[in-house]
Amino acid sequence: MPHTQLRDIVAYYEEAGSGSPLLLIAGLGGHSGLWSLQLRALSLGRRAIAFDNRGSGRTSAPDKPYSIAGMADDARQLLDRLEVERASVAGYGMGGAIALELAAEHADRVENLVLIGTSASPGGRQRLVTEGWADARRSNLSREQAFSLTAPWLYTSEFLADNQRRAQAVESGANDPHPAQDHAYARQAQAFLAYDATSKLAAIEQPALVLAGEEDILVDPADAAALAEALPNGSLQQLPGAHAGLVEHPQAYAAALLEFLAAPVPAG
Repeated sequence: MPHTQLRDIVAYYEEAGSGSPLLLIAGLGGHSGLWSLQLRALSLGRRAIAFDNRGSGRTSAPDKPYSIAGMADDARQLLDRLEVERASVAGYGMGGAIALELAAEHADRVENLVLIGTSASPGGRQRLVTEGWADARRSNLSREQAFSLTAPWLYTSEFLADNQRRAQAVESGANDPHPAQDHAYARQAQAFLAYDATSKLAAIEQPALVLAGEEDILVDPADAAALAEALPNGSLQQLPGAHAGLVEHPQAYAAALLEFLAAPVPAG
């Protein structure tokens, strides 16, 4: 499995396809497997690169403070290692914050942005819920208990009422061979809660698509709309599902992302 050295960590990544590069960044506690339902479609005609953030999956998980700026620099270094000069970047949740920071601080490396379930900074509800999740990870919950704690904030009522799909989601989480370690989850949560991109948005000029779940109760749709409006070349698209719409409606999200990436980049 491919790994590469990035500063103080060894990072795991996966690649599929060839062509114009697309960097995929997972959210809090997640890893490259987040994109498994979209990877085949996204890699047709392009070089899709998914990786595990520090503290997630098969990447090193040092027990010291993390920051969104540091994780964005990890992403930049990964592009260097893979000899990618410029890439489209898609981020989910915390991954969207990393993508925003990468675009703000390394504008020459980012072609355009797709921000999924993302706002400029965590809102009040998301802040409180994320703090609760991080605290719960210190209490030795089983993976099934952890799913019961997080699922109501991530999935729609329709999904949770479907016994088969709910059971599949529980099984998938319980059998994940590369779960985030508790200390690393907490470090990521602290970094995410400390981040605020508001003052940087006006300078992020890359074309940006903000994808918001119609039933997302974790990231307020109004906050997603405000992010799209604050970005000079931002646009908003609402899709079915809640915060975990990537899982509930993978085809809809892949289609929206592909349509955006296929659009001509505005001159200048």
